[in-house]
Amino acid sequence: WKPESGAKSALHAAAMAKTVLALALGSAAAFSPNAAPRATTIVRSDPNIKTDVGSGWKPESGGFSSTDTPDFFYDDDDERGDISNKIGFTDGIMGSTGLDKLKEQNTGGNNPGVEGALDVDPDVIGGYTCATAEAAGVKFELTTLAKMGRFDQEISIDMPAASDIPRLETITVKPVCMGFEDFYAGWSPETPPGFSVSPIQGRMERRGGEPSLFDIEVKADGQTGERVGYLCIVLPDDDEQFTIKVTVNCF
Repeated sequence: WKPESGAKSALHAAAMAKTVLALALGSAAAFSPNAAPRATTIVRSDPNIKTDVGSGWKPESGGFSSTDTPDFFYDDDDERGDISNKIGFTDGIMGSTGLDKLKEQNTGGNNPGVEGALDVDPDVIGGYTCATAEAAGVKFELTTLAKMGRFDQEISIDMPAASDIPRLETITVKPVCMGFEDFYAGWSPETPPGFSVSPIQGRMERRGGEPSLFDIEVKADGQTGERVGYLCIVLPDDDEQFTIKVTVNCF
């Protein structure tokens, strides 16, 4: 290796200086703004817009004054719209649900119309009364199972054909419903004359209670042979029916 001459060393230094200057100018240009400056916009407010309305209001001395506007106004001839009237602090305290009338009733000032409602009439014996079968829309008809020969009970009665004394047979029906139910008892259209039952209506106990008793009465018609009646005990509210087949053998 030999050291460079003075002329070559000077040229090399000049070339390096140009390179450094070019790099410096390029870096400075990268950070300089190249967009035109934006124009400044001045926004002026509308002279009709007032921003200080009500700023000078002050409440009345010695109290509070409401600034709320009501949702409605009374008619001109309605005294309730007269603001000169003084309203007491108890006015309307009972509300709009009629509590003032209730208070008047409790103090004896009004007649609610129930005097004597719980009075007992000595000529009437208490008890339950249900509507008639016709009013309840009950029809005494054989059920599908009864038409197939399946009955809830079957009883047989033997009696002389020439007897003038009716035969009485008592049957029991156990309650099967979850609550107390009205019942109606009657005979189907297939039943010949001479059959009767008592009671014809009433209320049956709920399940597990006492069974209901029915007295079946049969009268002879003077002819020997067999007669068949079908007793229907209907519970319309529970859509339940008991069908009892009653066979009478007259000899």
